[in-house]
Amino acid sequence: MSGLLLSRRNCLKALLALPLLNAPAALAAASAHRIVAINWLAAEALLSLGIPPLAVSDGGYFRHRIATPVLPATVQDIGPYWEPNIEMIAALRPTLILSDMLAPAIQDSLRRIAPVQVVPVYPPAGPLWPTLLAFYRSLGRQLGVTAKVEQLINHANHAIAQYKQQLKQAEGQRVLVVVRSQDGKFVTVYGANSLPDALLTQLGLRNAWTLPVGAMGTANVGVERLFSLQADWLFYTELPTTLTRVSRLRQPDGLWQQLPLVAAGRARELSHFFPFGGLATAVSLAQHIAAAPGEGNRHA
Repeated sequence: MSGLLLSRRNCLKALLALPLLNAPAALAAASAHRIVAINWLAAEALLSLGIPPLAVSDGGYFRHRIATPVLPATVQDIGPYWEPNIEMIAALRPTLILSDMLAPAIQDSLRRIAPVQVVPVYPPAGPLWPTLLAFYRSLGRQLGVTAKVEQLINHANHAIAQYKQQLKQAEGQRVLVVVRSQDGKFVTVYGANSLPDALLTQLGLRNAWTLPVGAMGTANVGVERLFSLQADWLFYTELPTTLTRVSRLRQPDGLWQQLPLVAAGRARELSHFFPFGGLATAVSLAQHIAAAPGEGNRHA
C-alpha cells in the first residue's frame, strides 16, 4: 500500500465539501426551524445542511468526537443524552426534537414541549448505508431542503469514490476499527452493519472482524482477541476523558504494544471519531484510511 499517499490538499477538498453546503442560502432554513438535537447523528446532519440546532446533548463532548462539521459556540448544551435538561429545552421553545430512544418518562416530558422524533438509524432495521441515506432524505423532505440533501449525498459519494481510487492497490485488504476501553484492556470492535463496515465495503476493503456482533454492529472483547485476527491495518479511538489513564498503560511491554499491527507500525489513532455518525463522519474516516498507507510505519 506504499505510494498511495493522498495529498493533503485533495484530502481537505474532499472532506470540506460537506461543510461547504453551509451557504448563506441556508440561513433562511435555519431561522424557519427551531430544532433540538439530542441525537448526535441528527445534529451532524443538520450542521452539514447549514441548519444549526438550537441545542445538542453534551456539546463539549460532541466537539471532541465530531470535529467536522463544526458545532457553533451559539449552540447550547442541554446535558447528557440519557438525561437532558427538560427545563432548558422548554425555554428554547423548539418546534421539533430529534432524539435517541430514551426512558418513557423523559420522552413524555419532551413530548409536552414539542413533537419528538426518534432517529431510526442505530440500530438499523436493514443494511446500514441505505438506512442512513433514507434518514437524510426523510429529514430533507421534512425541513424542505431535499435539494441540499441530495447535494450532500452526492458530495459524500464522490469523496468516498475518490478515496477508493486512491486505495486501488490495497483492494481487498483487511481493516479493523475499534474503540479502546477506559482501562485499555478491552475494545469495542465494529463489525457487520456498522458505519465502519459499510464504509470499508465502499472503499473496496474488507472488515477484519467477521465474528458475531450485536444489534448496533459491535462486539466488546478483550484486547487479546485481536492477536489472532488476520488484518492489515488497525484504526482506533478512545474516550477523550480517559486519555491519561490509558496512556499509563502504553508501556513497551504492555498488551496493546504487543499487538502485531501496533508493533509493525500499522495502527493509526482516530483523534476525532464518532462511530454512530453520518455522512461527514464517514468521509472523515475514509480520509484517514486512505491517508494512512503513505504516512510510513510508526508505532501507535
